[in-house]
Amino acid sequence: MEVLVASIVPVSAMARISRPRCQAKRVCVVLVVLVTVFFPLLSFLSTFTSEGSRPLTDRHLQAKKFQRSDPVQFPVKACDCKSERNARQAEAERVIQSLETEERSKAFEKIFTTDFWGGGESRSGPGSRIDYTGNVRLLVAHALKDYRVQHVLDAPCGDVNWQPLIEGFNSTRYTGYDIVPQIIQKNTERFKDFPNVDFARVDFVNTPITVNPDLIICRDGIQHNSLKDGVRGFVNLEASGAKYLVTNWHTETGRGFVQDDNAINRDIKFGDAYPINVFTNPFNFSMPEYFISEGVNGINQDGKLVGIWKLPALWKGDGKRFNVPPSLSSRVRGEIISKSDVKTALA
Repeated sequence: MEVLVASIVPVSAMARISRPRCQAKRVCVVLVVLVTVFFPLLSFLSTFTSEGSRPLTDRHLQAKKFQRSDPVQFPVKACDCKSERNARQAEAERVIQSLETEERSKAFEKIFTTDFWGGGESRSGPGSRIDYTGNVRLLVAHALKDYRVQHVLDAPCGDVNWQPLIEGFNSTRYTGYDIVPQIIQKNTERFKDFPNVDFARVDFVNTPITVNPDLIICRDGIQHNSLKDGVRGFVNLEASGAKYLVTNWHTETGRGFVQDDNAINRDIKFGDAYPINVFTNPFNFSMPEYFISEGVNGINQDGKLVGIWKLPALWKGDGKRFNVPPSLSSRVRGEIISKSDVKTALA
């Protein structure tokens, strides 16, 4: 028993002596790792964060050139997909409008060549006869003088049967647009000796207006197109920069062409016709500056009138119908009625 204890005591004493040596070895290993691995790694990484620590290699410089902090340097082509999509849609719209223009042209060519509207003296229809347009000429002459108009655009111009009889026509530049090529050819030949007159084949619904008129005559044109194209036409004409517009409308009288309220502004296919009221949806015109009744001696069976508007007029009204006050119903047949006359009559 004494021998066993004696043998154990030296062993435990040696264990206590060896522990500091082991700890010293561990410290040495850690120092070796720090010296051989950690410090070199830390020095390597510092080259990416410190410009002055050591020169950068070409590879480092190339990597630094495309750091995310400078997105302009990325060789990535930007794609403006929205703009590209809008451009495609605009191109598609131009193609569609071109097809519509050709279809519309064919429809009105047939109407013109067959005298479909039975105008007699005018292929543009009975509304273009000399006796029917006396008051229309009176109104346009008033506009030419009162507004000192230098340039008139007539779209659609038709066969220009009544327009040369407007007082002041020869001293005003006149441009006629029409979609029917035969009409433009005939008009060009007929007025070749008139230096103030020129014509062009233009679809006023879809084709941008390239002249800058003071006044536009758009009479008996809108109501031969669909409502959508009618709105397009007015928008296109207003975009020309013109100051004034002459156009026509029908009152809701329940007679002649205007059978009932449902006939007003009904949608059609181009070449057909509907009684137009520019004061109601989808046009919503404001009140005209001046107006007068159309027809022989100002009498027609459709309650048709023609007026002058300051532009823009589209969507400037309240959408309510405008009827001539009863006290002016006789005067409007032979006299130009002003906006102030209406206000006085309604007071």
